Amino acid sequence: MKAYMLCLFTAVLAGVFAEPEATADPQNYAKSTYNSYKSNDDYCHPRKAPKCSKNGTLSFCLKDSDYPEKEVKYAIEYDPLILKKYADVAEQSADNLVDGLTSLSEKHFSYSDYHGNTFEKGNWIGDEGYICPSDVLYARPLRAINVEGEWRVIVQDVAWPGYTQTQRIEKCLFPGASCRTLAPCHGSKCLQKYVYQRMLSFDPCNVKKGIFIDIYKLPSSCSCHLPSKLN
Repeated sequence: MKAYMLCLFTAVLAGVFAEPEATADPQNYAKSTYNSYKSNDDYCHPRKAPKCSKNGTLSFCLKDSDYPEKEVKYAIEYDPLILKKYADVAEQSADNLVDGLTSLSEKHFSYSDYHGNTFEKGNWIGDEGYICPSDVLYARPLRAINVEGEWRVIVQDVAWPGYTQTQRIEKCLFPGASCRTLAPCHGSKCLQKYVYQRMLSFDPCNVKKGIFIDIYKLPSSCSCHLPSKLN
């Protein structure tokens, strides 16, 4: 009987002092430190370009010294639906995204002899590469402008179990220039193509919104275009 009463008393104490379970209530987020030191430079203005965009010359950032890493982690932790909204293929390369080309070959493409000028020798010579010189990245954007023209933080958390969002980004090195190896009479031009991508996003100035899906326009390819007639 004494042993039974001792076990019962121990169970009651465990119930009294047990820590309450965490809930998915954004009100429980740790207080953000962002507004305290960003108020002087309009950090929370959605249409003001962040420092990482280099005075507004970039529409997305692959590096961001102001990335709210702590706040993003909290947002992931308190979102009960994160696994239903999240998806990524972390390992991407030409091996699985470009038919007939290896990632090793793509990595070593060089356009050092090409300067975008039709009548230069560099337009006719050169090593293996695309007919429109481009820079290909398999990247994880940290911040970008959405289709509404507002800057958003992109959810990127590399810590285990990892919630990354990898994108293939291809930018023309010489947009509007003539295509390599084509005669001037064709009037060819290299055109930048884009694609709309949905990515999990976060607003560090309004943590109560949690993690949401937003749409971004990212450069996807550089294609050679031949006009229907010469101007």
